[in-house]
Amino acid sequence: MKIGILGPNGTFSEVAFLQYKNNQNHIESIYYQTLEETMQSLKVNDKIIVPLENMLEGYVQQILDFLIDEDVFIEQELYVDVQFELIYKNNLSDISNIFVQFAAKGQCQNFIKSLSSTDLTLTASNTQSLNLYLHNPNHNSAIVPSHLIPNGYLHQNVTDSKYNQTRFIVISKKQEQYTSKNLKVSLAVIPSLDRPGLLYDILSIFNAQNINLTSIMSRPQKNMMGKYFFFIEFDANDHILHDINKLIEFTKKSYTIKILGIYPKK
Repeated sequence: MKIGILGPNGTFSEVAFLQYKNNQNHIESIYYQTLEETMQSLKVNDKIIVPLENMLEGYVQQILDFLIDEDVFIEQELYVDVQFELIYKNNLSDISNIFVQFAAKGQCQNFIKSLSSTDLTLTASNTQSLNLYLHNPNHNSAIVPSHLIPNGYLHQNVTDSKYNQTRFIVISKKQEQYTSKNLKVSLAVIPSLDRPGLLYDILSIFNAQNINLTSIMSRPQKNMMGKYFFFIEFDANDHILHDINKLIEFTKKSYTIKILGIYPKK
């Protein structure tokens, strides 16, 4: 089995892959340079593992659009602890530049805002931040994941929250059927027309079935200004899957529904 992930070695995507692999020798990872390349690699790979949501940054919009636009399904979710460290050579006062990956920057805002005269150099990956720093450590530093810290360097945690996590999802080209006491349902509700009370009516359908939504957010449909679809997630179990299917069928009478995945809750 071949699984596409965002490279290079040492990324949190690789950490998520190793969690998924769990010593299964028949699973191989294929690395890609960008998130877009990783998503498109599902055409040639069996599955992909991509970040869907970070506790501090929220949802990854590219992934939401990919789930909507392509005939793909969420198969599993994985949670990875995410902590970042500032590494440097001598003293903090000697630092004039920090190498930091664009997503890492968003999760270390409190520390970055405390800087006054220090430049930031944005990078494409955490590994690139580390390599640029190791190549020229004088007056430079880097914000990198805790698991990438090499021995012999000064470092301090600069993550905005000690509880920070990123939720990764395994995406495949077919919907798996699961029987479990704890399931998660991800779907998209796509209205044909905008009107007053639209969102209220959508939420009322779930409320009538006593379903607790864990997430709801809107994304542009990209065919007309002001038209949106709603990305919705809720917890379920195998005892009410029949009711969920009835709910989805009922909702289809007024909206286009796309099931993005019914999968085990982590």
